[in-house]
Amino acid sequence: MNILRLLRTGPPVNRRAILLITSLAGLGNAGLVGLINEAAEKAVLAEPVGTQLLLVYVTMLAFVLLSSRASLHEANRFVQSRLEATRRRIVSKIRRVDLRTLERLGHGDVFVTVSQETDHLSQTLPLLIGAAQNAFLLVFLLLYVATLSPISFLVVTVFLAAGLYLFWRRQSALTGALAEVHHREADMLDSLSHFTLGFQEIRLNADKNDALQAHFADVTARLRQVVVGLGDRWVSLLQFANAFVFLLVGVVVLVLPVFFQGYTDTIYKITAATVFALGPIAAITSVVRLIARAEAGLAHVYDLERRLDAGLTPEPKGTARAPSRYRSFRTLEMRSVTFSYLGAEGTALFTAGPWDLTLKRGEILFLTGGNGSGKSTALKLLCGLYTPDGGEIACDGALVSAETRRDYREIFSSIFTDFHLFDRLYGLEHVKPREVERLIARMELDGKVRFEDGRFSTTDLSTGQRKRLAMIVALLEDREVYLFDEWAADQDAHFREVFYTELLPDLKARGKTVVAVTHDDRFWSCCDRRLELDLGHLADVSGEA
Repeated sequence: MNILRLLRTGPPVNRRAILLITSLAGLGNAGLVGLINEAAEKAVLAEPVGTQLLLVYVTMLAFVLLSSRASLHEANRFVQSRLEATRRRIVSKIRRVDLRTLERLGHGDVFVTVSQETDHLSQTLPLLIGAAQNAFLLVFLLLYVATLSPISFLVVTVFLAAGLYLFWRRQSALTGALAEVHHREADMLDSLSHFTLGFQEIRLNADKNDALQAHFADVTARLRQVVVGLGDRWVSLLQFANAFVFLLVGVVVLVLPVFFQGYTDTIYKITAATVFALGPIAAITSVVRLIARAEAGLAHVYDLERRLDAGLTPEPKGTARAPSRYRSFRTLEMRSVTFSYLGAEGTALFTAGPWDLTLKRGEILFLTGGNGSGKSTALKLLCGLYTPDGGEIACDGALVSAETRRDYREIFSSIFTDFHLFDRLYGLEHVKPREVERLIARMELDGKVRFEDGRFSTTDLSTGQRKRLAMIVALLEDREVYLFDEWAADQDAHFREVFYTELLPDLKARGKTVVAVTHDDRFWSCCDRRLELDLGHLADVSGEA
């Protein structure tokens, strides 16, 4: 079981302590049943209960309450620590996975698994300790019945074993239905997102609005059918459990006395123990649905980890951050590099290349070409975000290997079209606020954005202005190579000219290297060289207009 796999990852001392306390709580509960039966027997025989029995009962009750509370508290802490470790482990793998793997996974699947599934598990798994307490109580009640009547113990044990086996078999058959619910919920969330992300479009197009609503209604109807069907099967399962429990009571009270002499002397004690067992049985069966949901959730978590593991890249040992060995490079090369675009099944749909490129330090290189020609892919290959399917990346003649690729990436700073603005300047905690304010003014964002408490006061700006904030961060990083993917496309005419005639020359004057994807033919004279990509092939067109 995935649940046991999760729990086995914790410290053995904690697991043993929780198991011991939980079993003691179950033993104490069974002891209370025995004391109640003893008191009832004395009452029937008109004998005084006595102070001693009362004190033992009160002491036992206090012990049960304290041990139950302790086991639940410790179990909650243990489970939360395991889930925290799981979240951190997944994030650690995301940090080390290659970009293509993450793109295939999809951001939505990662977010749902790390947040939604683990959040559900954090609420569900502590309830397992309550079920474990009831399981121990059930075991000790059976042992108590064995001291009263071995025959009753044998019959009750066989009945319980058969019932639990049948119940578990029927419950296991619902695993596929739970997985289908998960997928239907994901479809519903995807459909719902169109209403918010595409709000402007559907408000301007009534037909599109109505069609989207009809699609959403169809998706939710399918989800309802699956959930209702699953609920009906759970109801049948619980009805089976209830019927089985009362059948067991009927056998103990009505059938056994007919066949076994002397059974009537202890029937009320056995009946009391059986009735007390109804509570634990009901508690265990009611939590089975949550256990099944938790099991399915953990299956998604471990499946995500498995897929992340397949895309992990080598990382150097140790946490020390020394300056990159490539900081003083003279040339960067792409040698016969090829890259395959993969379909949903992992098969190659199109292969770009082979590309040959030599980039000199301090050079400004423009990359042009039509949409879909591979310009962004070329940037990601050059900086090591993508691993070439063929060919090599070299720095000053030396190949960049899998072991040195992380160090190689440290010389690049990029602003891609799908750039992300972080909520604070991570990795730049010691930057001088005055320098940030100077750059804000240079990007003509003063009056719109302030730098305070290590973050920008707002990022709720136009796309062009957000790109200027990203430029500020890139300049603060002060890397050796800057990659700009159509950075000027969302700027107004004035700031587009600032980019080509001021920012790029300033970077060149500081010895920085720039590779910029652009369609602005008016500014092609601002580069040292221009390369053009066409149908996946790279050509030097520096001398062409």
